[in-house]
Amino acid sequence: MPISTNQILAEIGTRLGPLAKDVRQSTKHYDLYEALTLGLVAKSAADVGATVGFLDTNLKQATAYLFRSSPGSLANPGQNFTHAEIRFANLPPLEAHAGIWIAGKSQVPHECDCVVLRKDEADAVRSSGRTPLWGPVLLHAECKYYTKPIPFWQGRNFLGLTLDLGWKGGILLMNQDRANVTQLVRSRKMASALRLQPGNTADRQDVLKLLRRKFRRYRETGDV
Repeated sequence: MPISTNQILAEIGTRLGPLAKDVRQSTKHYDLYEALTLGLVAKSAADVGATVGFLDTNLKQATAYLFRSSPGSLANPGQNFTHAEIRFANLPPLEAHAGIWIAGKSQVPHECDCVVLRKDEADAVRSSGRTPLWGPVLLHAECKYYTKPIPFWQGRNFLGLTLDLGWKGGILLMNQDRANVTQLVRSRKMASALRLQPGNTADRQDVLKLLRRKFRRYRETGDV
């Protein structure tokens, strides 16, 4: 049975806290799925010692969570979208955004459903108006919410994206697993594929475990 919008919103509520009382912009499952992923990114960073806050486009504390319903620009967002600011002691701070464009090694911009990058890169982008570059990216998650298991070509597309982003922490999240897609992605070793069905505790813990590992490495090395 397909999961309902209210069920996804309830799951988001446990990740975004008070902001979730006013999740705005879209009630499409795939948009909410990205919001849920951003909430898990924020939680996993906090779990390993980061201070996490939710800010709006003006870098003020957010009072509601407004997320994109289509890919957009970090530099010129058009609306007062929310992002997470992630700070580890004595390390350059990070930002987590949903639905922004990132320029790959090819210089071609790619949509990233959820991406964590260094704050100094985000600040430079806001000042210059350019697209963020792949180099300062810590991780990116592609969020595939389908009524059926995702088609195989989505796995190939994901690997192409991850390659052009320099194998910078690529994670493919699917609400319904497909064995050959998972096998394809995991065969590359430098990318991950996991099922994340909203409301499934085991799925959620698997995703949090992976994200915590990536943030723990950043905390220990300072490298993206």
